[in-house]
Amino acid sequence: MTTASKSTQSQKASPSVVAETAEKLEKVAVEAKDQALESIEESKEKLEVEAKQLTDTVQEQLRQFKQEVLQRIDTLKEQIFGSQKELTELKSFIKTEFNTVIEDLSSLGKELKEDVSQISTKHKEHLTDTLKRSKDSTIEVLKKVKPVVKAESSDKKPELKS
Repeated sequence: MTTASKSTQSQKASPSVVAETAEKLEKVAVEAKDQALESIEESKEKLEVEAKQLTDTVQEQLRQFKQEVLQRIDTLKEQIFGSQKELTELKSFIKTEFNTVIEDLSSLGKELKEDVSQISTKHKEHLTDTLKRSKDSTIEVLKKVKPVVKAESSDKKPELKS
């Protein structure tokens, strides 16, 4: 009678253990998903802050550059009251200055593209690492759950009918 009660108890415990283990696995999966989402959100916020800082820096540099150009133009206006030769020199000087400005803006654009590419690459790497960790932790929990389920199924030996 004791062996019959033991087998009945193990059969009763098996479904509850399986359900409990499945519930734990679901909780771990939900936690891993939540952590991944939080990490993605944090990365997004950091990227937005970095992009705003870059924009502010570029705008400040452009403002300073504009101010320098205006100062140079004012200086040139004062010197304009010269001869035709001076006006020709002024024309070539202005062309040179504008060409320099265009080159500076081109290089600034290239630097911005490189910065955005680097930020994008960092973001992709961060997301990849987060998803890998999430996957690995879920797999570990699944591996821990499988032996428990296998052990329970091996406890249920088929009864021989005579």
